[in-house]
Amino acid sequence: MKIPVALALASLVFSPACHAATNPWNGTWKLDRSRSEPDGAADDYRFTVGPDDTLLWEIPSLKEANFGHLDGTPMPINRPGGAAGLTISVTPEAANIWHYQVRRNGEYQGEGRMTLAADGKSWTDVPLDGGKPVPSLLMVYVRE
Repeated sequence: MKIPVALALASLVFSPACHAATNPWNGTWKLDRSRSEPDGAADDYRFTVGPDDTLLWEIPSLKEANFGHLDGTPMPINRPGGAAGLTISVTPEAANIWHYQVRRNGEYQGEGRMTLAADGKSWTDVPLDGGKPVPSLLMVYVRE
């Protein structure tokens, strides 16, 4: 199967050790349940941004690995037992802010804004409803 081979190669070429200093988002992040509304939140994330804005977006607890570009282009969501036709697109709004959008077969499913703290030790994920933040669903992730 071509996708697992591509993801395996991407994990070698864009390993966190190779590019950790180049992008503040790179690394593994764990959900801080004491500061989050974790109902349905992923337990962890791992991001690897290559020097050409290639993005490996992983959710290890779900065995999810998505590979694409940090430019708003939809990436297929690859997870065992995941719904068919799901994509995620990620667009940087600033060095410390990413906007993401999820679609299923091209139809809008949801979106959110991720903001990296100034000290780089945590980030918040705030879902958006009609472009407006829904702070009651705030999730906080801390660097592992």
